[in-house]
Order: sequence, then C-alpha cells, then structure tokens
Amino acid sequence: MLIIDTCTHILPEYFADERNALSSQDATFKTLFTDPNAHFATSDDLIASMDASNIDISVCAGFGWTDQEVAFEANNYNITAARSHPNRLIAFCSVNPLWGDYAIKEVERCYEAGARGIGELHPNTQGILDADMATLAPLFDTAKQLDMPILMHASEPIGHTYPGKGTVTPDLLMALINAFPNNKFIFSHFGGGLPFYGLMPEIRSALKNVCFDSAAFPYLYRPEVFEVSAKAAGKEKILFASDYPLISQKKALELMSQSGLTEQESDQIKGLNASKFLKISR
Repeated sequence: MLIIDTCTHILPEYFADERNALSSQDATFKTLFTDPNAHFATSDDLIASMDASNIDISVCAGFGWTDQEVAFEANNYNITAARSHPNRLIAFCSVNPLWGDYAIKEVERCYEAGARGIGELHPNTQGILDADMATLAPLFDTAKQLDMPILMHASEPIGHTYPGKGTVTPDLLMALINAFPNNKFIFSHFGGGLPFYGLMPEIRSALKNVCFDSAAFPYLYRPEVFEVSAKAAGKEKILFASDYPLISQKKALELMSQSGLTEQESDQIKGLNASKFLKISR
C-alpha cells in the first residue's frame, strides 16, 4: 500500500536561527513562527519521520511567503531536498501571485528544476483576498499550462482560533473555483469545511478539479471527518496530509485509523488519490 503525505513543511536550518530577522522580513513567517515553540524541520528530519511512520512519499510544500528572497531560498531548499531523495520527496514552490511577472518566472524556474506544484498560498498575509481575479489570472494560467496544482490554505468560518487561521472560508474558495474552473486546486485543512457542501449537487459538480487535504486535522476535527468528507464530496477528493512538523506523521496516521473508513477507502485516501491527482508513478 502506497502512503503519500501531501502536505509537509521543511525549511533551511538557518531559518530557525534567524527567526527575528525573518519575522521582520516576511509577514507570513512572522504569523507562523514568532512563537519560540513553533516547529521547524529539515529534510533529514522529514525522511527520518517518514521512515518511522512507513510513509513512502511526502510533498514538501512552501508557505505563502510575502518576501521574494525568503521564497527563493525556501523554494531552492525544497527542490534540493527532492533531488536528494527523488523517490521519497516531491517539491512544491511558493510565490505570491501579486508579484506579477516575477511570480511567473519563479514558478517556471522551479518547474524546470523539478517542482510539481505551487503553494502553500496564504491569502490573508499575501493580500490575495483583496485582489481581483484578473490580477491572479496570469499566475493561475501558468499553473494550468504547466499542470501544477495550487495548494491553498483554507479556514473554518467557525471554531477556535490559532496562528495563521485566517479568513479563507468556503465561500471565497468557491469564488476561486468558479473563476478558474480548469485549474487544479488542493485546499488544505479539509477546505475549511467546503467538502461538507458537496452534498449540494451544484457544489459537487464544481469541485471536479479540486481535492482537499487533511493537514493538521487533529487540531480541528474528530477522526470521523475523513468518513464524513468522503461521503459528502467523494472519497476520491480526499488526500491524506499531516502538516508535519506541526503534527507528527505517525500521530496523523494513527488517528486516521479511527476514522470509520473501510480498508479500501483508507487505502485510497492514504495514497491512491494523491498518486492519481499528482501523477506520481512508482
């Protein structure tokens, strides 16, 4: 059985040492890593975690950086890690769509270097929520042409708050889907609850190019969220993700085992869906 973790985060080791400087430089970094207890992990840490958890492949996602230099360094780190572990790691690259031509050139550079997706994007800190769709179109069109899915942070409209939660609620995600129906999206954290609306026929139809990952689900939901989301939106739409190092990969898998899914559904969500959506061949 193939197990793929579709959302993990690794960073250059010096990022942890330069916490204060980077917090002044990048708004997203400040939101997520000002707390001295915030989790950092290197590529070696991730590989060790995968080995201990029997995870075959992990996607190394970025964050929604607001500084181009920070994004460049983080993107290079993900790409280098994936090249060093070509059968274990897949690199995503992160840019701000509002960077215009620079964002497109950076995505193209990363794609040529081996990156296979864009994100994670953080619309709140990146200012995407205040942008019109025409401003986002050039980058999203590039993603479509390169067949690169866009991984985007999503927010629950209710429930407890936490660092980086934001306000990227299901209605805003639907506006993106409707504006860019031919782009491939992965909405993180179960899309802020958007899969639940898959019981509405028009919503389920609109989600044809959309998947939802389970990143950080132990902080948000009971394990039954897998079963409920699979029934509402379709089991083919749900991707296993831990959000490592925020959540340990082993813990995420252990809690998922309490979800109520059948063995076939569990296997599909743990790896088969991601293998198809990301075109992973082993």
